[in-house]
Amino acid sequence: MTLEETALARLTGNRLLYIDMLEVLRRGTAEVRRAGPDGVLLYDPPSEVWFLDAETPAVLEEMLPLMEGCTILTGHQMWYKDRLAAHFGFQTEQICHQAAWMNNQMPTVPAFDGEIRRLDQSWAEWAEEHYSHSFGGVDYMRDAIDRGMLGAFVAGKPAGFIATHIEGSMGMLEVLPQYRRKGIGEVLLLSMTAFCLEQGVYPYGQVWWDNEPSLALQRKVGMTLSEELIFWLF
Repeated sequence: MTLEETALARLTGNRLLYIDMLEVLRRGTAEVRRAGPDGVLLYDPPSEVWFLDAETPAVLEEMLPLMEGCTILTGHQMWYKDRLAAHFGFQTEQICHQAAWMNNQMPTVPAFDGEIRRLDQSWAEWAEEHYSHSFGGVDYMRDAIDRGMLGAFVAGKPAGFIATHIEGSMGMLEVLPQYRRKGIGEVLLLSMTAFCLEQGVYPYGQVWWDNEPSLALQRKVGMTLSEELIFWLF
């Protein structure tokens, strides 16, 4: 088998846990740096993210020399988080559940007192200003709009938005304070799920392990949450 075939054989055994790795392989941007029945290492040049799956310490130590210059990574087993943080000098971490649409049918988007529109580049600065977890600046928002950013409008006024991150996960879900608790987050999440499916993209996201409102929203709309935790290091 090729390296990619070996990687797919390993990753499809737990599609929910590895759906982010499967997505970068599906779209053809990932480089398979190591693949075996005991672990897979991918590098995705567009996002500059390393994706790790290692079953044993020996596999992890085999991967480390291959990751020279790593500045951001996501690991799929928690046991090596601290080892990687120490090795690369990372000081910021995010611990998440994978959340994915695992149903065979398109989601049903509930009706609400407004409409969903695809946003164009004229909305980039507005989205950057209103995103509560902004980190990439206006240029990141412009790229997200190119990939497909959806906005919710109520009485013609913007109420919230959602997009996908560069590595493929659904995110940037923001509902303006005055429009919260009206079901708009649910509408946006299901609308983006449908949009991803229409584009042939795997609809998945990552939710911080202790963000109970977001985890509840994922369950409400029919997303499947991984029992396992994954982590990001920056």
